[in-house]
Amino acid sequence: PACDQRAPPTLDLFRAVELGDLNQIKRHLRSGTDINQPDAAGDLPLHLAARMGKVGIVHELARHGADLSARDGAGRTAMEIALLYGKTQVAEALIEDGAPLDPQASLVALVTAGVSDRDSIDLLLRQGADLNRPDPDGQPPLHQAVALGHLKTVQRLLQRGARVNQTDAQGMTPLTVAMGLDPRASDTASILATLIQFGAQP
Repeated sequence: PACDQRAPPTLDLFRAVELGDLNQIKRHLRSGTDINQPDAAGDLPLHLAARMGKVGIVHELARHGADLSARDGAGRTAMEIALLYGKTQVAEALIEDGAPLDPQASLVALVTAGVSDRDSIDLLLRQGADLNRPDPDGQPPLHQAVALGHLKTVQRLLQRGARVNQTDAQGMTPLTVAMGLDPRASDTASILATLIQFGAQP
């Protein structure tokens, strides 16, 4: 019968994850399918479930031995994918299941990627990330977002309490960094205006 979980799977595991078919996924788990085997693109079932926000499937795969530290073809863990895509319920599920998380490094990764998702940033702050902590090169997250021209990320960091007049290792404020951006770039004027709106001093 179609609902008999002891029957062999009739769907490819990745397709079952895409469709959210927990019955088929359980059949794969019972029949010994290697859930840590990537597809041709280097994706793993756990990464696909994370990207699609499928919390129940993430828990199921984690409970059955999915490698929580595995990296996909782009070098990202399932945790990194969940945060990049704003799937914070998945990130919380992964934390619960024991996935490693470096909140500060993850914050820097989001800033570098130009992610401005409020929920992802708030989750990392709850886990201990510091909006004003410089990286090993002495660059605070706000300076990095400004230097990369990520307007929405700049706005989000300021809304969440990043210090607008903090200096980096070279003694530059975010406003000084912004003044060095290409004035022809579409977001340069908006970044300058945002910093001044939040109290940046020349």
